Amino acid sequence: MPDLFDQAYAWMEQNEDSAQQHKVVPDSCPSGCAGPCYAVSGINSGAFPAEFAAIVALPQGDRGPAVKQFYHNHFYNQWLSQLDSVDVQDRIFDTAVNSGMCTAVKIAQTAVNSFSATTNQLVIDGGWGPKTVAAINAVDPNTFVAAFCAARVAHLQKYDAASPYLAQLIARAEK
Repeated sequence: MPDLFDQAYAWMEQNEDSAQQHKVVPDSCPSGCAGPCYAVSGINSGAFPAEFAAIVALPQGDRGPAVKQFYHNHFYNQWLSQLDSVDVQDRIFDTAVNSGMCTAVKIAQTAVNSFSATTNQLVIDGGWGPKTVAAINAVDPNTFVAAFCAARVAHLQKYDAASPYLAQLIARAEK
C-alpha cells in the first residue's frame, strides 16, 4: 500500500495553516485544560503541551518539518496509512486534526453504516480496528467521501452549533 501521507498532509495543512507560516496563534482550550491555549499549524498547546513547546522553541522558519513530523507520528502512522484512498485519508485526517481521532473514526463509522446492510453495521465506538479499516476500504472512495462529509456536517451541527466558527467548520467539512 503506498504511503500517501504527503498528499493527506498538504490537504489538511490548507485548512490549518494555508500560508504555512507556522506562527503561534490563540486557540481554544480542550476540555479540562486551563487556558490560555495557543496553536501552531493546528497543534494545540493544551492538547499536546510537550510537542507544542518543542515546536515553538524552534525559529519560526524552521518549524515546518517538526509540524509535519508531529502529524505523521500522532495521526498518520497510527492508523491512516492503512487506508487505500488519498481522498478518504484527506477527509479523515483533517477531521482527526480538527476534532480528535475518536470523533473522526466515529464519523467514518457512521458514514460506512449509512450504506451498509443493517446486519453488517459497524459499532460506532470511535475505535480504529481491522473491521473499520476493511469496511472503509471496501467502499467506493467517492461514495465514502460524500457520506463522510455529510456525517461530519451533521456532527458539527449537533455538537458545535453554538460555535461562532460553525459556518467555517461546515465549509471545511464539505470540501
